[in-house]
Amino acid sequence: MWNLHTLTRIQKLELLGAGALILIVLGLSLWYMATHQAPEPYASAPEETVVIPPAEPQTIREHAQYYDIEAAYPSETPLAVSAGIQADTKAIESMRDFIEETIQSFKRDGNFASLTKEDIQILGYDDGRKQALAIEYNEVLGPHTVSYVYTLYMDTFGAHPNSFYRTFVFDAETGTELKLKDLFSPRTEYLKRISEIVRFNLQEKFGTGIDSSYLQQGTEPKASNFETFVIEGDTLVLLFPPYQVGPYALGPQSVAIPFAELEDIVLPTYLP
Repeated sequence: MWNLHTLTRIQKLELLGAGALILIVLGLSLWYMATHQAPEPYASAPEETVVIPPAEPQTIREHAQYYDIEAAYPSETPLAVSAGIQADTKAIESMRDFIEETIQSFKRDGNFASLTKEDIQILGYDDGRKQALAIEYNEVLGPHTVSYVYTLYMDTFGAHPNSFYRTFVFDAETGTELKLKDLFSPRTEYLKRISEIVRFNLQEKFGTGIDSSYLQQGTEPKASNFETFVIEGDTLVLLFPPYQVGPYALGPQSVAIPFAELEDIVLPTYLP
């Protein structure tokens, strides 16, 4: 039979047991906190901006016994976005064909495969001399066009190396390659207008004291005189290699004509 003394003793034991349990739990908590770092708050990984570098140009290099060749052309053009992959591919093929044809012509004219011992001695090949062809390009953008200027440097043992231009101008929407006449309304005397502007600009630049026959012949209103051009921004730029409009010493020349001066004869499609 339980008495008051027995109950008091049991309560004391229960209190002691509860206190001991609390101390044990508290001790374990302190130990866990001391040996385990609190987890870092969750944060999503920062977004990375992916920058796609422009594709490297396609290159052709040949270093043979009697000649060196280095050429480059684009591996992609803005036409891929504006006109489609097929237009881009066709444009690149046109430029590559030009490069390959120029290289074949250079080799053919050099007659490298059929040189005689006398040829080698006379031309200095036996002293390590080499002919050279280098072709580089620049991309030029207009509001409605994509243009490429190829500059050709050629050393074929003449009095001095020569340089030439070849340009490609593509309609940005269709990918069609454009000639100068394609920029102008039909039945307009665009060649006469351009001839007058170019001749006036170069006369002002050259001044007097040079052989004017180059300028007169090189700016006659003929399509062949103005076939090398690009469209840069709101400007038509015409390019002339050495000798076309002046003596070699004057170097290559260019004339920039704002479309504002030609807006009455340029097709609306190609006005800025």
